[in-house]
Amino acid sequence: MTNQDNGSTGRKAAFTLVELLVVIAIIGILVALLLPAVQAAREAARRTQCSNNLKQIGLAALNYESTRGVLPPGTYLGEGSAWSAFILPHLEQGSLFSHLTIGEDESGNYQWAYNNGEYASVGDLPNEYRNIALVETVLPVFRCPSMDLPEHMYDRSAVNWLVMRRVPGSYLGVSSGLIQSQYPTFWIRHKKHPKENPLYEGADGVMVGVHHKQDRKGGSIALRRITDGTSNTVMVGEAVSDTETIETDGRQSEAVEGNRKDHWYGGSDDIDTKIGNSEEDFSDPSEFLGSTGVGINLQRSSAENRGICTSGATPQCQALQLSFGSEHSGIVQMLFVDGHLEQVEENIDPQVWSDMGNRDSRVLTTGGADRR
Repeated sequence: MTNQDNGSTGRKAAFTLVELLVVIAIIGILVALLLPAVQAAREAARRTQCSNNLKQIGLAALNYESTRGVLPPGTYLGEGSAWSAFILPHLEQGSLFSHLTIGEDESGNYQWAYNNGEYASVGDLPNEYRNIALVETVLPVFRCPSMDLPEHMYDRSAVNWLVMRRVPGSYLGVSSGLIQSQYPTFWIRHKKHPKENPLYEGADGVMVGVHHKQDRKGGSIALRRITDGTSNTVMVGEAVSDTETIETDGRQSEAVEGNRKDHWYGGSDDIDTKIGNSEEDFSDPSEFLGSTGVGINLQRSSAENRGICTSGATPQCQALQLSFGSEHSGIVQMLFVDGHLEQVEENIDPQVWSDMGNRDSRVLTTGGADRR
């Protein structure tokens, strides 16, 4: 039997060049259509993790309040500890907390940074510097995955004390709904801004700075003092660090009034540094505390941020550092004192936003802050 030649003997089926290009084009179109959906799904997962972090922080703060009768202090002025350190036992981090030294001794404060040059490892430091271990430990509960933060950064304080591998964080306590400067009493006293923030009285929010020598309860704000209601008053929110500027300028000492948008957890040597001779004015509380007295998402590119903060004392730089913000498009997630979470749009009415951070918004009409 002979094979019949139908014209295809010895030929193999194959795509033509045109067909191959068409297939590649179709695949490219499908990828282009699907990629935004994949990215949106990933961001939704990151945003959910971020909200879960805030809920854990809220539960820990409320457990702290149920034990002490007051919410945790925002910062220990003149010593350096922050609210995020005080709630560690309620975040299943009791072991980390047990190794901390809170408060000063007769030798002074040597807890939150090192004052004798660079070091190879925190384990090589004398025992009085053991708090540095906390600020060099990555704790995911204080870090929003949407911000893609580096794990460790070099940080030099205003008085040249060092943390070699400090971990940036994503959340600030709400210290006020009114203030627009970290140091309004300082600026008023020195008559640089005589009419700025006349209602400032330490702070009017729920995470306030407390001088460590004056704190008797481990905090200062009881729930009964939140007269606007715990469901109407924010306690903690997201804030974006300018990590590029920290990377660029972190080996230089920070200006005493703060000249970069840096947010951390645990504690800081800068909170132990005075601006002037006053017992009230301490350096850079915006490392841990923010204000709804300024707008949402004021951060810009790192180059623009550095331009705004050529002088840390300007109102624009002060507002930038105190601003809450996020990497979620158009919103910031805020935790309220009662533990519920809300996504606040960045175009919210400024007065409504201000009232959220103020524990007693009646101070706006009574002409003075809550001093109870």
